[in-house]
Amino acid sequence: MGDFYSEVLVKKKKTPLESVIKVAAIAVTAVTGLLGLLGQPLILIVAVVMGVLCYLFLPRLDVEFEYTYVNGSMDVDRIYSKIKRKRAASYEFSEMEILAPEKSHQLDSYRQNRNIKRVDFSSGMEDHKIYALVIPKNKELQMVLFEPDEGMLKDLRSKYPRKVFYD
Repeated sequence: MGDFYSEVLVKKKKTPLESVIKVAAIAVTAVTGLLGLLGQPLILIVAVVMGVLCYLFLPRLDVEFEYTYVNGSMDVDRIYSKIKRKRAASYEFSEMEILAPEKSHQLDSYRQNRNIKRVDFSSGMEDHKIYALVIPKNKELQMVLFEPDEGMLKDLRSKYPRKVFYD
């Protein structure tokens, strides 16, 4: 009846280091493969190992986050190369301490807390509206960075008016 469901997909911004790693790994694999085909069997084994490592680890450099929000709970999944999905975290908003924009003054006391664990599920792009969720999880306080849509914010604001801020 009054169920609210929202799905948000956010692509993580690629860093220059990730691009360099990807190009370097492919180049090293290609060069060792060519050298191995020219008669160096030991180098061919290295090329095969590099190829397997590239196959296993390079897709992890292309990441999207999917937030699935249903009536006060949110699941966050990581999607690697638009192929493999892995559950990253689940949160119950009834346990949250505060939800506010990342740069909000409402979060000043939490930013100075050195024991708070920061978890980033945002795109990392400066022009996007990134929110910070402060919530206890696994016996520690976490500051979760994510990018909710307007419907999710509106539903959370109606359920938890003293804990959700837009400023």
